[in-house]
Amino acid sequence: MHGRLGVYSDDVFQLERTAAGPRISADQAFLLFTCAVGQHFDRLVLFGRTLRADRPADHVLPPGTELVALPYYASLRRLGALARAAAGTVTGMWRGLARVDVVWVLGPNPFAMVLIALALLRRRRVVLGVRQDTPAYFRSRLPGRRWAPALVPVRALDSGYRLLARWLPTTVVGTELARGYGSRRRRSRRRDGPPGRERRRPAVLPMTVSLVPARDIAAAVPRRDWTGPVELLAVGRIDREKNPLLLVDALAHLERQRPGRHVLRLLGRGPLEDAVRRHARRLGVDGRVVFEGYVPFGPALLRFYRQAHILVHVSFTEGVPQVLIEGLACGTPVVATDVGGVRAALDGGRAGLLVPPSDVGRLVTAINRLVDDADLRDRLVAHGLVTARAVTLEAEASRVARFIAGEAGEKA
Repeated sequence: MHGRLGVYSDDVFQLERTAAGPRISADQAFLLFTCAVGQHFDRLVLFGRTLRADRPADHVLPPGTELVALPYYASLRRLGALARAAAGTVTGMWRGLARVDVVWVLGPNPFAMVLIALALLRRRRVVLGVRQDTPAYFRSRLPGRRWAPALVPVRALDSGYRLLARWLPTTVVGTELARGYGSRRRRSRRRDGPPGRERRRPAVLPMTVSLVPARDIAAAVPRRDWTGPVELLAVGRIDREKNPLLLVDALAHLERQRPGRHVLRLLGRGPLEDAVRRHARRLGVDGRVVFEGYVPFGPALLRFYRQAHILVHVSFTEGVPQVLIEGLACGTPVVATDVGGVRAALDGGRAGLLVPPSDVGRLVTAINRLVDDADLRDRLVAHGLVTARAVTLEAEASRVARFIAGEAGEKA
């Protein structure tokens, strides 16, 4: 399709000067998906805070991707740095809008609201993007209840985004979260027009962020050896939101029930890594936990999924986790906490087992069910492969691109 797409997200880009020209990279895998969406347009221009770097971040973005380099600030919590970046950010956004026809603004955050206003002023098509339940995300990261007042501005931004979604087309990760932004495109009667006249309200597109191309999805239910050690795999940032200490608690329960049978492999990095190591040592299972560090999306990551027996995902909050789609695509049995868009991603439990958050007993029971019941495993994995084939990288990127461009709105 024709047109120039701009994408804003509150992520950090790294910009290198190489002999072949500028190279753009980022730590967020989601930006690989945005680049796949951008391939359906004549031009892709990313807007984001930028660091000059001598080496790339985890994910190098495709050649031809352009960047509107906005002033860097470490965090929205650093109000002083935020204020210093404001003038340069507004100026950069205004100039960058000259290079695009439509802008996909991922938020909510303060600068997303600024860009929306500037884009509308310049008569650019604006599409909102929501990746997660923002208040729930920040609530899960608060160190205690006395920090609850800090959620007031977060809720205000979230309410503002939901209000804007009544007037602007919006993409939302997961059907569960999308319900809070209204249903898909629907008709409503004009209050100020002739009887019988109707107008269309902006659409909400539930989407799934998938990086798995069709060629990498398992052709059939894989065969694994379940007679020996059972490898539990967890993929994600090692921080409070992902609840990694629960994984260690579950491993300790399993070790008492079936000594020497289970191994926990963690892929990721984060501020709780040392706490997880200490917790494992305190429970006597440190020898059964393997830390692999961060593994970017690609063949090496998919090999970890394929060699694992069970993917275990125990977050407090989620949109639709990419790791679930990756696990389903590799034919790995899944146990996940029933939060956010997880239930929908696992088709109500038909593609993986759902457990309540923070319930170590239910988590252990679910793991044991998968280890002991071959028919259950095969049934879940087979359904998971069907689910993954419906949301390949190619299919979802094309669907989102059509929606952003304003095409096929009723079919989105």
